[in-house]
Amino acid sequence: MGAGVLQQAAEDAVARTSGPLLFCDTDARATAVWEERYLGSASPVVRAAARRPALYLLTDHEGVPFDDDGLRDGEHLRAWMTGRFRAELADCGVPVVELRGRHAERLATAVAACDALLAAGWPLADPLQPAS
Repeated sequence: MGAGVLQQAAEDAVARTSGPLLFCDTDARATAVWEERYLGSASPVVRAAARRPALYLLTDHEGVPFDDDGLRDGEHLRAWMTGRFRAELADCGVPVVELRGRHAERLATAVAACDALLAAGWPLADPLQPAS
């Protein structure tokens, strides 16, 4: 079972028991960008697995300190990665809010975007009519 399938299974499990928002720090679309970074191209299987969430929050690399936690690939790639994520997200039709500035500003922007998403509600189909 691929990482994308496991990620989506975990998302589905949590979504069944959580509130109206589910925050994920990765998804199949992000995996495709990382595949491109490490393998030179993204696999069609991973690209096909990409879902269409209601919103993407993308942290800009400008003005955000690099925090090397031992897992990060390197500060020198941040501009390239941000650009690839922007390009990828521009082509998928998902609303994107970029988070910029100091931590408090980024958090306030993210909270406002999520509040707006919740305030807009969910588009639901009309109820089914009973059979006559």
